[in-house]
Amino acid sequence: MKITSIHTVPVRTPMREPLVWPGGTRLSASGLLVEVHTDEGIVGIGEAPGPTLPTIRTIIDAELTQFLLGQDPLRTEWLVHRMEEFTRNWSRIGAYAISGIEIALLDLKGKALGVPVAELLGGFCRREVPVVGYLFIDEPEANARKAAAFVDAGYSELKLKVGRDFGQDHDTIAAIRDEVGSDVKIRIDANMIWSVPAAIKWIRGLEKFDLQYVEQPVPDFDVAGMATVRRAVGVPIAADEGCTDIRSALELIKADACDVFVVYPSEAGGLTRGREIAALAAAAGKWCAIGSWAELGAATMANAHLVAGSSNFPFASDTHYPLQELDVLTEPLEMSNGFISVTDAPGLGVDVDRDAVERLANIQVRESVFYDDIQGEAPRVGQIV
Repeated sequence: MKITSIHTVPVRTPMREPLVWPGGTRLSASGLLVEVHTDEGIVGIGEAPGPTLPTIRTIIDAELTQFLLGQDPLRTEWLVHRMEEFTRNWSRIGAYAISGIEIALLDLKGKALGVPVAELLGGFCRREVPVVGYLFIDEPEANARKAAAFVDAGYSELKLKVGRDFGQDHDTIAAIRDEVGSDVKIRIDANMIWSVPAAIKWIRGLEKFDLQYVEQPVPDFDVAGMATVRRAVGVPIAADEGCTDIRSALELIKADACDVFVVYPSEAGGLTRGREIAALAAAAGKWCAIGSWAELGAATMANAHLVAGSSNFPFASDTHYPLQELDVLTEPLEMSNGFISVTDAPGLGVDVDRDAVERLANIQVRESVFYDDIQGEAPRVGQIV
């Protein structure tokens, strides 16, 4: 079997409502759909979410395709290795493109061999993958109602964006606790917005709410600052923006800077590299959770296969999927009782709806969700002191 062509299509779906976080307001979710075609008619489906789809698409179409055409698609590790070598000087952005291709290659391999992707990643550790109920910055009463709706739907873990105003954060978490009780887990994410002193003060003020963990309280480049925060507070600390690949995970381990790695397969360069980060974390006594780039259905299911095939993802995965209006799959993913089911269907177990792809490819929304608030008031990284 040989690869004959690579097809890419950027797609975008509106959110059900604006999602406000420390760095801005998100109105839509986007992803680059990637298809790997072969001379035997088997097609692998992948998705590359990321910060700049035009750039990621150009990398695949103009740069990485040369390493794929005419190659055996089952040589996944070799093909990924060649692409990583080529993108060495610009590996951060290259990883998003490689991830979309690698997911498609694994989907293709699973179809060719008649096994689910989770089997290719080590075999099933679980069939049901828990996901979080995702909450953004809003009035305390509104977030309490949303939290209750998630819990009523079967979710047992919630994630809340915080960091703009301590009083609002405090009152929001208090309202959520009053509404859902003490058994539901609540994690918070500051998205790098605090300085080290602010992080310590803010977290200490919220510790009484029994937080599951706090994500990336300080800028991603401040590994020493993260370690200082971790030693000063009684809540586990998670590295999110600071944990992008194996090398950054090693630096976090060396500094003993966090308790949890938030793993993004799109940033790491694919599911295989994501699994390697999880294995590294396990060796160092750290836990893992999946982070979300607001993936559409294909990448959301790919992330679920990674969790299903690993023993070191004890926490519910991040996902924006229930907050999105539309998708490109023939059958939308079902998150029953706060879980995604991973079946024995070959590959990822999903199919693409061509009409939906065409519709979502023509949505022309362009927005900057990083530090570009609709009010023009979002603070810079580490600004709040």
